[in-house]
Amino acid sequence: MFEPENDIERLLVHASAEPAERPRFARALMDAEVFVVLVPEGGRIPPGVDGKTVIPQGTKLSMPGAMRGQETLIPFFTSPSRAKAWFAGDHVVAPDRTRDLFERHPGAPFVLNPNSDYGKDFTPAEVTRLLAGEYDSGPQTVTASSPQQVLLAHPKEIPAALIEALAREFDALPSVRGAWLMLATYPGQSEQSWILGVDHQGPWPDVREAIGRVLAGDILGGRTLDALPLEGSSLAATLRTGIPVTAARRGPLH
Repeated sequence: MFEPENDIERLLVHASAEPAERPRFARALMDAEVFVVLVPEGGRIPPGVDGKTVIPQGTKLSMPGAMRGQETLIPFFTSPSRAKAWFAGDHVVAPDRTRDLFERHPGAPFVLNPNSDYGKDFTPAEVTRLLAGEYDSGPQTVTASSPQQVLLAHPKEIPAALIEALAREFDALPSVRGAWLMLATYPGQSEQSWILGVDHQGPWPDVREAIGRVLAGDILGGRTLDALPLEGSSLAATLRTGIPVTAARRGPLH
């Protein structure tokens, strides 16, 4: 059970259910206090005589990586408790600022709150946009492991331009086996948004970057678009009944 402990966690939970709130969350996160895990060289921290953590002078500290498939991401956390829940070995939790953390590691992917009910991946391209002050452009991924009620519907009008643009991008990704588009209504959300379910066998960041290229223009017409991998999703069966978004090159039967 994820109970928000501070303002940035409350914004994170809100953004997971309200796509329109995600730019606000991104803007707040950049200057928020966050936390990182630091592990000493050798992996051991000797306890002090009073039981408190003691870091010997000259000890080198480093941040452990978080694995996402074959990719290593830099983890950071919205509270000390999220960090402690993720790393079981000897470590210290140190405060940081998101903007400073991003600037110290140019070109690196990040993950907020790995293994938590609410977290977010940041691709290198997204980090670059955020550092440039672009909070509402490009795809963002917010993870919500807690169940959410979503009402899915078939659109009355097919968004031909959006489907064609997605198909062109997915045609260049052999990992994409199929994709389907529907409309989604989230609790407390007055406007419908697009939701895209993707069957893929490969790194999800590749799919996310392809979608980002499609969304570079105003192709959504004011709507937002959420994308999710279908494997293991409770929405998979329903989403596969949506509008097919598949490239022409998918095998002899296509």
